[in-house]
Amino acid sequence: MGENMRKNTSWLRYILIIVVLTGGIAAAVARWTEGEFWMTFRLAAGLSILFLVLSVPAWNWGGRGKTLAVMMLIAFTLRLAFGLGTVNLLPIYGHPDERREQKGYLFDDAWRRDAEAWAIVSEEDISFVDSLTRQYHNDQYGGMTAMAVWLYKYFSPHDRRFTLIMLAGSFFAALGVPFLWNGLRGRWGKRIALIGCWIYVLYPDSIFFAGAPMREPFLNGIICAAFWALATFHKHRWTSIDVLVACVVLCLPFSSMVSIVLAGITVFWIWAEMLIPRSKAWLWGGIILMALSVLTLTVVALPAFQDWVHYDIFTTENTSGWVEKVVGEIGGQFRSIFVAIYGLTQPVLPAIAVYPVAPACDLAHGPCTTIYWKVVGIFRAAGWYILVPFLFYAIFSTLRIKDKRERALMVVNAVFVVVWLFISSLRAGGDQIDNPRYRVIFLPWLAFMAAWGIDFAIRLRDWWLVRWIAIELIFLGFFTQWYYSRYSGDAIRRYPFWRTVIYIVVCSAAVFATGLIGPIREIRNKK
Repeated sequence: MGENMRKNTSWLRYILIIVVLTGGIAAAVARWTEGEFWMTFRLAAGLSILFLVLSVPAWNWGGRGKTLAVMMLIAFTLRLAFGLGTVNLLPIYGHPDERREQKGYLFDDAWRRDAEAWAIVSEEDISFVDSLTRQYHNDQYGGMTAMAVWLYKYFSPHDRRFTLIMLAGSFFAALGVPFLWNGLRGRWGKRIALIGCWIYVLYPDSIFFAGAPMREPFLNGIICAAFWALATFHKHRWTSIDVLVACVVLCLPFSSMVSIVLAGITVFWIWAEMLIPRSKAWLWGGIILMALSVLTLTVVALPAFQDWVHYDIFTTENTSGWVEKVVGEIGGQFRSIFVAIYGLTQPVLPAIAVYPVAPACDLAHGPCTTIYWKVVGIFRAAGWYILVPFLFYAIFSTLRIKDKRERALMVVNAVFVVVWLFISSLRAGGDQIDNPRYRVIFLPWLAFMAAWGIDFAIRLRDWWLVRWIAIELIFLGFFTQWYYSRYSGDAIRRYPFWRTVIYIVVCSAAVFATGLIGPIREIRNKK
């Protein structure tokens, strides 16, 4: 009898929590969304109940821990709060001459995509099936526009409540937390799980791209599930295969490229974990097959990829005079490499930290931004620059793992992260929006690698992590001086760009060299 009472009390507590959260979420969305309050409240409440009912079993499956519940709640709240705040603050503190910003949209493609969906619903009698098969003008893959069409046709035909899409995206991102938590904790332990999940929850760009009706929060949740399936593949292969196939399929309406990349890392992960340990034949056979695949893909896709890259590089050079100048100095044959490296620095923290802000400067003339974009830019850039040293340290440290099976798996993951960062930078042309947007899609992997690196450094008490942090501080110090002198009218001495680069390389090399003293001494002592 006592057991039944406890179960009933537990269920009543869940129901009460769901009711309270639903009311609070719906009230917040209705309060800060255009349109009739009670209609918006009912729509937001309906979506909230649906996702909260899914969240309870996901939390139960994740271990029912308080920490997990807090992380899920914070992940959802931060993304929704930023989205609602953006919708209401951007028209006031954004660019007054940008129509999309005056409508509360962060990105031009989100605005055009949403406008197309609203026009279709307003002017046509489109069916559910037609919305799936239709070719959209502003959506290459169709998934986000189809979702907006369904929302406006079946839920909000009288008002354009795009905040409801952001509500759904925030829930999707939060539902990914239990998958990431279980995958990391079950395979690498609680400390890595805690660090990795907090990075996922708090990473600024993940919050930023949830502040508009965008695909990134949806893809983040899906890819968290895929990561769990791979991390636990050795325990239940067929369940993992089912989940992975479902994730690859679910990615298709948002991005076929992401779907292909996810399928690729799945193959490489299984190869590294299940096949390489069997024999060297699997290792070299896989390497040869990989080389042939890359060669074939290069031949088939190179023309299209070249067109994309040339367009992105051309756009980057046109929007940044000094990038065009630097590319001209190093020669066209190195422009792709330079833009890819430049893309890894985006958003550039020193640049946004010293960038002039209106009304002290004129938005219409010269370098200038608004207070909204200044604050958001610092927030985003600080998040990336905090993550980078841990990420790079982890990538290089995978070669130091003693266990051969674990080393093979981690090296494959490190190579994947490097390749994805490079593709993101090259494909997006060093852009401050598209470049980090591609990067953040595979945030679960970035969080995993950074968390593993932090744990590795703690266990070994490794000074190499301190060196990576010092190298980044050197980069930040020199480029902060360079950017400040550029935007302050040479109030302080401004060094030429290439001299600044040389200073950074020399100082970084000196820091790096301190880590070689110990190994060199050991080699000499052995002799």
